[in-house]
Amino acid sequence: MSHALERAKARLLDAARRAKPHATFDAAGYSLRLDDNLIEGVSLSQFEADYLAGAGQELRGKMRAAHSSAALVVNAFARWRTNPSTLFLVDVTGFSALRFEVVFPTGLGGTPPHLDLVAYGPAPIAVESKCLEYLTPKTPVFSRSYDTITDARRDSPWFRLIDLLRRDPERYRYLDVAQLVKHALGLMRAPFIADVTLLYLYWEPLNHADFADFQSHREEIASAQTMLDGARPLLRSATYAEMWEDWRKRSKDEWLKTHVDRLQERYAIVI
Repeated sequence: MSHALERAKARLLDAARRAKPHATFDAAGYSLRLDDNLIEGVSLSQFEADYLAGAGQELRGKMRAAHSSAALVVNAFARWRTNPSTLFLVDVTGFSALRFEVVFPTGLGGTPPHLDLVAYGPAPIAVESKCLEYLTPKTPVFSRSYDTITDARRDSPWFRLIDLLRRDPERYRYLDVAQLVKHALGLMRAPFIADVTLLYLYWEPLNHADFADFQSHREEIASAQTMLDGARPLLRSATYAEMWEDWRKRSKDEWLKTHVDRLQERYAIVI
């Protein structure tokens, strides 16, 4: 475990315990009850059906972790489930619906890609949420079934990354480009491909500049965006901290200011 990862897990657990002093977390950072890992104002009823419909097992395990990216995304967005039109997401608003854990099959075998959140509307946004996952490097793997893709996706810059990653699997150590490629190939089969944005939304500690891991992650994001310039879906990125500050600046609603306060209490930490 990297130094940054170890410190981040510990500090996120400390923050979760401070936010809910009566909650019970085990030594690994998992809450006894899922509700204990949700901030005030967020409830299981706002997202449970979506996760039960997906292939992921987050409700039974992963979402209970203080460092869970699934818990992070529902804590951030579940409040908009019944009123998505007021949500601002990378300068886009006017959404008609929000769904968590959305499946976009690639047309190949195996488990299809799951996007953490999709905001539907005239300019839909599909969100891949990251908390600490990128601090544990993964080797990109593409089965030979991807070579059977013969439709228009084969001409996309996204598809060309498959060959690059096969030849140079160490090119990206922090950014899981293989996962993003699979998401993109699934999204390219959706009817709204011409308008959709794939948003890579990630957490960082307040003192991220003190750690080379976080800087390298940012550099890899910029590299991937340069390689995918002009591709559809468009790849954009933002930190959760940037998004929360944008919400605070845009809104005069007291509930949203309180919501951002709770999110920052829970996740805006120094490691």
